[in-house]
This record gives sequence, structure tokens and C-alpha cells, in this order.
Amino acid sequence: MGRYYWSRKATADESCRLKMSYLRKRGMLSGQATGEIAWTSSMTGKTTVALLEVDVVDNPHIRVVYAVTDRKGNKTDYDREVSLLTTDCNFGGVRYWFGCPYCGARVGVLYLAPGGVYFRCRHCYNLSYRSRNCSGPELWGKNSRQIEKLQSEIKRRSYKGKPTKKVQKLCALQRKAGIISSQDLAHLNRLKARLGYT
Repeated sequence: MGRYYWSRKATADESCRLKMSYLRKRGMLSGQATGEIAWTSSMTGKTTVALLEVDVVDNPHIRVVYAVTDRKGNKTDYDREVSLLTTDCNFGGVRYWFGCPYCGARVGVLYLAPGGVYFRCRHCYNLSYRSRNCSGPELWGKNSRQIEKLQSEIKRRSYKGKPTKKVQKLCALQRKAGIISSQDLAHLNRLKARLGYT
């Protein structure tokens, strides 16, 4: 009989992320600006620090200076330049995006995946999300925690004869988990009958 190996993709959650929203919140997208960003690895607990230099005046780009430590403990410094792309907004102004240095795609987040040395987009690194790697019991536990949290947050079950968004979300989670309380089911059936759904 052959052996079965279980493997999982690296996730975006465990990668260092350079987000356009981070630059925008810190006002780094107006003129020339410098700053730094730090990430703490969820796997190793080590902190990575990168220095950022943003220039949107002449040639829109961002310069990222960072160091990567390999498995043997050797540190290598990197100084990379990433182009910034723009799209026009409907009511004036522009929105900035990163141009992926590998494939050239317009993205809002660049990743430095575990074991990687360059910032690239999620598709170039073939990254997944943590929720996609969950097993059945883990996912059921996560759904049950979300259900409990939503149940405690719901103050009103319907508004103007329609279920509130939180109630709809709760019912969708309960259907996904295969559980729905008789009270919620009866309430939904009454609302469907009132609205003419069968």
C-alpha cells in the first residue's frame, strides 16, 4: 500500500504583509515619506522590521529595505523597489496599488511568505488562507464560536418585518454547521409566510 502524505499550503496569515491600507492610514501616499513596519511571525515568534521609503511625486514607487534570516541563521539584507500603480477615482483623485514585482499584477497587499526572500502577490506565492486549511472539527469549533458570539450580539430579530443582517448571518452559519434552533426556524418560517415566500 502506498503512503499518504498530508501537506498544506503556506497561508497569507503567517506571511509578512505589506498593505496599501497601512501606507494610506499613515499618510505616506502624499509626496515623499519614510517609515517602518514590523511583523511578528506566528510560527517562530521572530520580528521582522522593514524600512519604507515612498515616493509618489516623480516616479511612483516604494523602496523596501529588510533582512531575511535563512534556516541556518544567516542574515541577508535586501533593498527592493516596488512600483506603485494608480487608478482614477470616480470623484477625482487617484487610488494607489502595488505592482507585483514578479507578475506585474495590480494588488493591494504584497506578501513575504515563509521561506521566501522577495515580496510578491498572493497568487505568485500560491498562498492559501488559514480557514481553508482547517480540518472538519476545527472548522466546526470556529463556526460554533461565531454562532455563540452572534447569538449574544443580537438585540433585535427583525426590523420592518424582515430578519436583521445578524439574524440572517446566524441562520447561514447554523445551516452550514447543520444546526438550527426550533425558535429560529419557527421565526424564519413566520417571516417567510408574512413575506409570501414558500
